[in-house]
Amino acid sequence: MSNPRRPRRQQQRAIDTRQRIIDTAGSLFVTDGYDGTSVGDLITAARTSKGAFYRHFPGGKMDVATAIMHDTLTMDGLLEQRIMLQEVVDIGMILAHRIAHENALQAALKLSFHSNAPDTYGTPWPDWIAFNTGQLAEARRRGELRKFVDAEEQAHQIAGNWAGVVLLSNTLDRHMRNVEARISRMYRNLVTAIAVPDLLPELDFSVDRGRNLYTAFLEAPADPSDPEPSPTGPVEGGPE
Repeated sequence: MSNPRRPRRQQQRAIDTRQRIIDTAGSLFVTDGYDGTSVGDLITAARTSKGAFYRHFPGGKMDVATAIMHDTLTMDGLLEQRIMLQEVVDIGMILAHRIAHENALQAALKLSFHSNAPDTYGTPWPDWIAFNTGQLAEARRRGELRKFVDAEEQAHQIAGNWAGVVLLSNTLDRHMRNVEARISRMYRNLVTAIAVPDLLPELDFSVDRGRNLYTAFLEAPADPSDPEPSPTGPVEGGPE
């Protein structure tokens, strides 16, 4: 008689293996760089087999980099707010909190500036600029922005300022412990310049804003209507 629980255990093991490879790649890409990390390095550090690695990432290292881009750069934790400019601040603060604690997100930022990124594993900047443009256009519709503000140009500036603050902080400090405080000040200065003055006292620029939102997201009970997660590629069977 077959064991109905076995396929689910195999599926979860496959999901765990894939995530372990991504997390391991994040650490190696941060310390050794994309070009300095080989598939062999990933397999050894992730404690997996060559067969299991290529079942999840048939394109090798480039597929891992692509997965890091798609899996880590998400809008998780962002909540609808009464003031749209608060949402603009919130997503940047959430990502600042995450990049201070997640190697994979640090790797995604580093990879996004690789010269071959747009033609290989992609870069998140066009999507983030488009997302912020939509947020700022809605903020304008609600009367939250000063008249001179161009939504698309401002979205470019937000992305550039955020990346610059994070990269410079990491370069000068050699750690990410000050990133959230610096990103908080960045948004306070930037929003002060573009928001209508009466709105400013209502906005929250606190350093722990991103941490609180993302922690609440992680601790929220699972929605029972959500489908079971499925691994990328075929379900693994047998020892790796």
